[in-house]
Amino acid sequence: MKFCKIICFLLILCFYYTNLKAQDVDTVNYLNYSEEIFYEEESEDYEPSDEELILQDESDEAREFVLKVEDLLNYAVFLEENDSLTFRYALYKDSETLVEFSKQTSSYDDLQKRFDVVKSSGEYNFFYCKEYTYNQNKAWDFIYERLYDENGKLILFIRHYNTYNSACAEVAFERSEYYWDVEGTLIRKTYEIFDSNNNPLNIEECWMEREFYDKVMELSSFQALYPFSLTEESTQTND
Repeated sequence: MKFCKIICFLLILCFYYTNLKAQDVDTVNYLNYSEEIFYEEESEDYEPSDEELILQDESDEAREFVLKVEDLLNYAVFLEENDSLTFRYALYKDSETLVEFSKQTSSYDDLQKRFDVVKSSGEYNFFYCKEYTYNQNKAWDFIYERLYDENGKLILFIRHYNTYNSACAEVAFERSEYYWDVEGTLIRKTYEIFDSNNNPLNIEECWMEREFYDKVMELSSFQALYPFSLTEESTQTND
């Protein structure tokens, strides 16, 4: 009889323990597949393009040459702004012929390119050209400045670009400068990107639609592309 009581006690104890385990809280975390799960994408390192290259030859000779080129550029711009020794030409849509251009009287309709050319001889012997590329809104997209020395070698090239589609400013501007010495070696390259108030922009936050452009290292090659008629009569009719 005593043995039966022990058996009954053990059965009751097992039944109670089983019910207690069934009421335990499940502590395992399961994913709720009805909820969206977002994973942070790994950001790729930004790789600058050739356009954004910055280079400076630190030698005294290179720095002195850059200063000389900057003086020539300032003189050329002074002449152009004062209509001295300056020739102005244009290319219009569906035409391959350069025509003389006047800021006051010439039409901007269908204008594709405009050229302001300064030809200086004597003490300051150089050839300077400022080339504008226009869009359908009669505004410029690109400006290329070229400065050739007395031997017809390109010593300075400046690229200007502006866009309303950069996504980082209302208008974003790029400016790059290339300097070459008399041997044709690149001794300086600058790059800037800024807004209409000249505040610097972060290129990694901007989208710039880059174009292909040819710097044209020889003046003879450039004049073969654009055969300007640089005569005294042209300067009088272009003012």
